[in-house]
Amino acid sequence: IRQYRTELLEYPTDTQNKEINFHKHYWTTGDKYYRLASQYYGDPSLWWIIAQYNKRPTEQHNVEGDAIKVPFPLAIVLKYIG
Repeated sequence: IRQYRTELLEYPTDTQNKEINFHKHYWTTGDKYYRLASQYYGDPSLWWIIAQYNKRPTEQHNVEGDAIKVPFPLAIVLKYIG
């Protein structure tokens, strides 16, 4: 039996967050992380960045009207949440 270790997710510290800007998006019916990633990053495969940054791993963790932060620039965001 092969057992896998659950990876610990990293989040930016308060100091690191000062280097990150974000677009504020208000969640509406039908929103998907991959669509937001495509819209803001030009790459739908980067959906996980938005999910991880907001500490909401799936779309079902959001309700209509929730403010979602879409962090940028990508190079700095990836440096801290890798």
